[in-house]
Amino acid sequence: MALFGRKGGKSLFGKPKDDTPKKPERHELVDIPIDSMIELSDIATYEETGDTSHAFKLVTRKKYEGDSLQRYMYHIQDVEEEVVVGVDHVAGTKDEYEISRWIIDAEQELGDPLPDVMTLYYPDPDNEHEDIAVEYSRQEIIPATLTVTTAQGQEEFEVELHEFLNDNDELMSIECCGDWLTFYVGTLITRADIEIYPAIAAEPVRK
Repeated sequence: MALFGRKGGKSLFGKPKDDTPKKPERHELVDIPIDSMIELSDIATYEETGDTSHAFKLVTRKKYEGDSLQRYMYHIQDVEEEVVVGVDHVAGTKDEYEISRWIIDAEQELGDPLPDVMTLYYPDPDNEHEDIAVEYSRQEIIPATLTVTTAQGQEEFEVELHEFLNDNDELMSIECCGDWLTFYVGTLITRADIEIYPAIAAEPVRK
């Protein structure tokens, strides 16, 4: 006896199978929407704010794409400061990422070519009349396409990333865009140091 609504064991009322490949689900650290809130609880945040954690608003998203490179730099702000959270896809993996915390150390026009070793000077907390010299060595130069997203829209640029490292495994990445340099200095943090509250996109108005 045939089952009601079935012919040859197949439903007569079922929807046709959708053979369209499904878009892979976005990783929680990738392409975070503008106006999202990002809460940091890393050691640098403790030292700078005095709080065990501190929330910032995402105002600018930078995406870099190049050979073996997929990096997001999330510029986040509160009323007093701006910091940057970096998310790098680990080459050769499906969904492993390194997370870093940066500040913009300087922005300036390009003069002489960048040397292989650069020294940055920071105030000595124990002596206001002295500076501490920190030496960074260049590891590689990566050509990349940069997509900058803000609440006003997107722009695309061709850039070079000059990646430096010092003896304490602290990072410096210099973004060279035309004749303009942006110096980022930072360090790696852990996934436990960051909490993300994604902004919800506004629903389109129906007419």
